[in-house]
Amino acid sequence: MWFAADAVLALVFVWIAVESLRSNAYVDEFGALEGWEWLLALAPTLLLPARRLAPVTTLGLATVLYMLASGWQGDSNALLAIPFFVYSVAITRPAHASGVIVAVSAIALSTVVLYGPGDPEWLAVPVMAMLVGVGWLVALSIRRNQSRAHRLAIEALDLRRENEVVAERAVADERARIARELHDAVGHAVNVMVLQAGAARLSADDPRTAASLREIEQVGRSALDDLDHMLGLLHGDEHAPLEPVHGSDDIARLVTEMSTAGVDVHLHDECTTPIERSVGTAAYRIVQEALTNAIKHAGPARIDVTLTCTDDDLTITVDDDGVGPAADASSRSGRGIVGMRERASVLGGRLEAEARRSGGFRVRCELPRRPTPRRSGTSSVQHDLTGKQR
Repeated sequence: MWFAADAVLALVFVWIAVESLRSNAYVDEFGALEGWEWLLALAPTLLLPARRLAPVTTLGLATVLYMLASGWQGDSNALLAIPFFVYSVAITRPAHASGVIVAVSAIALSTVVLYGPGDPEWLAVPVMAMLVGVGWLVALSIRRNQSRAHRLAIEALDLRRENEVVAERAVADERARIARELHDAVGHAVNVMVLQAGAARLSADDPRTAASLREIEQVGRSALDDLDHMLGLLHGDEHAPLEPVHGSDDIARLVTEMSTAGVDVHLHDECTTPIERSVGTAAYRIVQEALTNAIKHAGPARIDVTLTCTDDDLTITVDDDGVGPAADASSRSGRGIVGMRERASVLGGRLEAEARRSGGFRVRCELPRRPTPRRSGTSSVQHDLTGKQR
């Protein structure tokens, strides 16, 4: 684009030079040009398209050619192109370097009044100085503005980075505040429940009651471990374990615990190959939440948990045959299903939860064996719970 613009500019200046050199005033004073003399007269202007490729070289050649043309043929309008050569030098070189180069060129051009045909025209000296000075000053102004714009861009980038640091610090502070509140509000209550269950177990006479209390105590301690793990991540504790607390191997233990507690739940594990850690953690949490929902909403019911694996996907199905109004889909539209969907979405999977035609409720989730995490509105803590935070 710039080459075409310079070519057009060169053609305009060539036309002006030709008209000037063919004018009666020029011919009467210096004579008509013939043959190669035209090439010498127009050569400085014809260098314009190359000025951006080699600014200093083209300025030097244009200066020498103009001096030769003036010494042989007298003055011409080829000098009109000089400011553009000067501009290219000044825009690409530091001010002190371009100043020296431009000054040498201006001094050399000023000497043309001392030789060549015709009488010396001293008015040409200030005209040359003005043309050279205009090209140099315009370039310096533009160069200064570019430097200022670059500096402002760097400052804006630094400011944006500083704002990001402040925002991250604010998030960390908020995370720490949430961790403290959770620890105070939930951790203490669960700990008291565990201690009371342990004390009641020691004083229980009925073996079945003691077993139930022992199960309550174990579940409570497991919940405290999960809570401590999550709070450590929320608080940004460098000593907090980054490994997920539970995985797919713990699903069998979860089902066993609930079965021991009196829930009619059955596990059908058809997976024979190891499951990637983050997928296993998400599978455990989804099964845990689905079982909690079934126990809460389905009433007395049989619950079947089925795990099916292919080379690419892990499919989790949790079915219950609960009956009554509490078994329909509308009663299960709270945060639990939303949370399960988010866990599946984070790993690139999908989850469906709906009432079954034969009665009861079904939660079906497909997780890729090789997860492709998706950005979503989930927090970093949710990524932790799927084993993805490092």
